[in-house]
Amino acid sequence: MPRIACFLLIAWASTLSALASSSDALALQQRLVTIFEQNKNAIVRVKAAYRQEEAPTRPDDSLNVTLRVGTGFFISKEGHVLVSASRAAGADRVWVEYKGKPYATEAVGHDRLTNISVLRVLELPEDFSIIPIDTSVPQPDLGSLVVAIACPLDFEPSPSMGIVTGFDKKLGPRVFPTTYTRTSIPVDGGQGGCPMLDINGRFIGMSVAAITELNGSYALPPDAVARIRDDLLFSGRIIHGWMGLEVKAKIDNLDENKVYLSRLVDEAPAAEAGLAVGDQLLAIGDREIADVSDVPSAIFFTRANQFTPVKVARGDEVLEFSVKTLPRPEKNPLSGVTEVTQVEKADAAAAEPETAEQ
Repeated sequence: MPRIACFLLIAWASTLSALASSSDALALQQRLVTIFEQNKNAIVRVKAAYRQEEAPTRPDDSLNVTLRVGTGFFISKEGHVLVSASRAAGADRVWVEYKGKPYATEAVGHDRLTNISVLRVLELPEDFSIIPIDTSVPQPDLGSLVVAIACPLDFEPSPSMGIVTGFDKKLGPRVFPTTYTRTSIPVDGGQGGCPMLDINGRFIGMSVAAITELNGSYALPPDAVARIRDDLLFSGRIIHGWMGLEVKAKIDNLDENKVYLSRLVDEAPAAEAGLAVGDQLLAIGDREIADVSDVPSAIFFTRANQFTPVKVARGDEVLEFSVKTLPRPEKNPLSGVTEVTQVEKADAAAAEPETAEQ
């Protein structure tokens, strides 16, 4: 009898565990449904027409029109929509489709560096909603769930789920303008430009690039999206900051990676403020510098023609300088990076440095 009772107890515990797992799965499923229902009316399909002249050998002298399709979403009750710049910048005509109906738009501004454009819908739908961009939302944890809502192919807005797989400041030799959130959600077939939400329905990024090798994507985080949105709404263009400095990374005898100023542009803001070659760069604004790839991200959030505190170590002293950031010169590389190489553990003087110019 005790043996039977023990068996029944184990069976009952297994049943309870299965019921609990089933209940958790149903709760998660319902949460995903709720997130989609609450945000689907903010999603639009964006279409952009690009006219291309045919070769002169064509007898009809006609124009060839290329159509690009993506996803966008409303961010204001005034009808402002965020879309991919690759789907809007330079187009001859851009419109959005909401619940199957086309709506004309006008371009507010584009930023090709981050692949974001702001459009304004000229005649507003009656029942659209917006997705708020809250910069106070904390960075999601690795492995946390992500929900994207996009318009794949010719379908209506559809949800897809994935996870956060990383936070990257560079990919191979390419250094990003700021930290990107890597996800397992693919953004092919018209899904580029879609919003990404956490399990609480909060905006955690906008898809700006596909990672075809991983069948995933990169999302620009809320603080960076807000930075671009504000500039485009205010002036219709982005003025990226520039200090006129180049940095390199060295690994010291304690295996610590440190970033040093390796070159200063004459009469540029960094040199004028008193920074010197050989200074160890500790922070730009409120962002600490621990790696070369931290520099473009810190510069990204500076404002042109405003002063930014820059903290350095010089000898045994920690010094702080106030640097007036200027607009980035046109001749500067868009990425702000001149060279990226792997720093090996070795004599710091002999190691090949990793460098970035800002």
